[in-house]
Amino acid sequence: MTYVYTKRTYNGGVTDVPTIVKVEYVLSSLTKLIKVVDMWVDGKFHRLNWMSKEGQANLMDELERDYLNNYSAVS
Repeated sequence: MTYVYTKRTYNGGVTDVPTIVKVEYVLSSLTKLIKVVDMWVDGKFHRLNWMSKEGQANLMDELERDYLNNYSAVS
């Protein structure tokens, strides 16, 4: 089963127009880690490795929080 995380960002305050990021992700049953399946930025295909390492780490933290808050049986 995959999950979709949607985020609105303003690129660090650089613009007044929001950027919409949608990430389809899954929790691996083998490694118990979150894996990104697909990602779109403003409706255009995007890859995780196109982001900075800091951006990747922040996104993975957000995905983990999204999973724990919305889909995890553990409270």
